[in-house]
Amino acid sequence: MPGVLQIPVNDKKGLTFARGLRSILRHDPDKIMVGEIRDRETAEIAVQSALTGHLVLTTVHANNVFDVFGRFTHMGIDPYAFASALNGIWAQRLLRVNCPRCSEPCAPSEAELERFAIAADDLTRFDFRHGSGCGDCRGTGYRGRKAVAEILNLNDELRELIIEKRPIRQLKEAAHRNGTRSLTEAALRVVANGETTLEELRRVTLSG
Repeated sequence: MPGVLQIPVNDKKGLTFARGLRSILRHDPDKIMVGEIRDRETAEIAVQSALTGHLVLTTVHANNVFDVFGRFTHMGIDPYAFASALNGIWAQRLLRVNCPRCSEPCAPSEAELERFAIAADDLTRFDFRHGSGCGDCRGTGYRGRKAVAEILNLNDELRELIIEKRPIRQLKEAAHRNGTRSLTEAALRVVANGETTLEELRRVTLSG
């Protein structure tokens, strides 16, 4: 890719994420991608880089977008600096997709419907299907995968809640008002289209 430079991390030689990031910043790049933030030093440099005008893209190990706040708090990052630097968070999962050859209509159990709060009035919106298993999918009923995402865009209300260290519940309520859909909600839309099953949704989103 033209204009892109890549530096592999080598802990044995002392080239850590933090040291590599410091070296990168000396070149005054417009955009920086950090493979992963897993320690305080790297997190602090990434936040400071974002605050000084660089676009920083990175990954953090977390179950959902809201767990990212806890990760940075646990690493000792100042909430004000973090909230000021943060533009948005994207969390995603990969759902196995029903095999197009052996996919057939099915009826979920009442327990499954209750687990995902699917009301009787909403059933008409769902095309429940599952793969019975064939040679194309090696008997699994699934063939291929599809990404579902939970996207959180920061606004002033959310930034204030982060700075004030408010409970995650309040952050979720504010995010929902701002249009954020949970991973489960995004996956339910895929189920409604007949592309995957409630069983796969439960496996991937850890619901129930």
